Amino acid sequence: MIRHSRGTMAAGFRPMILLLLLLCCWKLTTGKEGKSRGKKGKQVVCPSELSAEDLAQVPPNSTSNILNRLMVSYDPRIRPNFQGIPVESRVNIFINSFGSIQETTMDYRVNIFLRQRWNDPRLRLPTDFKSDSLTIDPNMFQCLWKPDLFFANEKNANFHDVTQDNILLFIFRNGDILISMRLSVTLSCPLDLQLFPMDTQRCKMQLESFGYTTSDLVFMWQSDPVQMDEIALPQFDIKQEDIIYGNCTKYYQGTGYYTCVEVIFTLRRQVGFYLMGVYAPTLLLVVLSWLSFWINPDASAARVPLGILSVLSLSSESMLLASELPKVSYVKAIDIWLITCLLFGFSSLVEYAVVQVMLNSPRRIEEEKAIMAQKEKDLQEKEGKMVANRKNNTVNGTGGTPIHANTLQVVETRCKKVCTSKSDLRANDFSIVGSLPRDFELSNFDCYGKAVEVLGALKAQNKANKKPAPPKAVIPAAAKRVDLYARALFPFSFLFFNVVYWSVYL
Repeated sequence: MIRHSRGTMAAGFRPMILLLLLLCCWKLTTGKEGKSRGKKGKQVVCPSELSAEDLAQVPPNSTSNILNRLMVSYDPRIRPNFQGIPVESRVNIFINSFGSIQETTMDYRVNIFLRQRWNDPRLRLPTDFKSDSLTIDPNMFQCLWKPDLFFANEKNANFHDVTQDNILLFIFRNGDILISMRLSVTLSCPLDLQLFPMDTQRCKMQLESFGYTTSDLVFMWQSDPVQMDEIALPQFDIKQEDIIYGNCTKYYQGTGYYTCVEVIFTLRRQVGFYLMGVYAPTLLLVVLSWLSFWINPDASAARVPLGILSVLSLSSESMLLASELPKVSYVKAIDIWLITCLLFGFSSLVEYAVVQVMLNSPRRIEEEKAIMAQKEKDLQEKEGKMVANRKNNTVNGTGGTPIHANTLQVVETRCKKVCTSKSDLRANDFSIVGSLPRDFELSNFDCYGKAVEVLGALKAQNKANKKPAPPKAVIPAAAKRVDLYARALFPFSFLFFNVVYWSVYL
């Protein structure tokens, strides 16, 4: 009994659960539809969809009645001149803004006013309409046949609807229709970066029909195809006279020929940013690596960090620039510059390695010691000859010492102390002052004419007290010659590279 009652209760709840689920689904769908309608605005009703009662309520002499008469039998699914001559759509573009080219993604973004004008005989204005053109609400755009134009090299695009849909729609007396719409389009632009950053890029904008072949629709440029105000780009120069127009009608196997028109923008890159941000800093880093050639060869603590700093800085600059550019398989102009600068910085380190090898070569050190010993021996022999000549001059009476000694011996009995200065001598014994010659120096003789080597004795004593100086490092002459040659070879080689580089790429 209990089991049977439970089964009947569960069976009774099932329809209620299903009903609740259906109500929840209905609310969700109606909520989404309400949100979408709120974004798009109210639904557009074309005159061909109106009933006879709705059409009869429009005043007969109003513009709305004229529009209703034009479109009450209009079918937007059929092109003008169906099964006849193709529709000629004349295209015109006004460039509102032009974004810079992105090298990494190889594209550019433009904001344009796209204008199309074609003739539809079904929309000729009646004779009772006084004006030459009729301006229509943009919502009526959906009720008209229009060319199925798309951008062949487009990556991303969007319409603008702030504050209303940015669409302008005109109908002229002869049946011409003019549509102007504001678009933001991101277009692909394959770049040739072999001359980067002294390159000139040509970026296309291709407007093509998607579904109508050339037997149904033909695009053509107006007399003034592309209009723009003066546009300032951060890295490029773009001029009106450099814009090229052309036809790019394409053939697809299986479907046929499709009409296409294109505009080619010529953009010349401004090299000033890269001169200040890449070329000048790397040039200074190369010059910085050359300073090690003027540092003493045995000062490895100063020379090695200088070379390593230059190489690491150049390497980081190359990696930073490579991250901002696409990974292409060919060599760019700036790659040649950076690689050459890196080679010069690395070569300065190699040069110091060669100097170190010569500096620590035992054979060269022994040769240098022998040369230094020979020079020391020659210098001592020369000094010995000079001392011998000086003694000979003193003994022979050609020096000044004997005169001073004879003069002092005359007054030996009257001098009682060693004079330390001329003032002491003058204050104690005036007779000596009168007998001394003018060029007499008291630092060499006492009052008795005996030579006093006071300064020499002090020097000898100081030398005896001082510790012997550590021996100087022996630097082979070959190591010095390598630095000497590098001081001239590296700057002249880099100067020659600069002359060739800038003459080729500028």
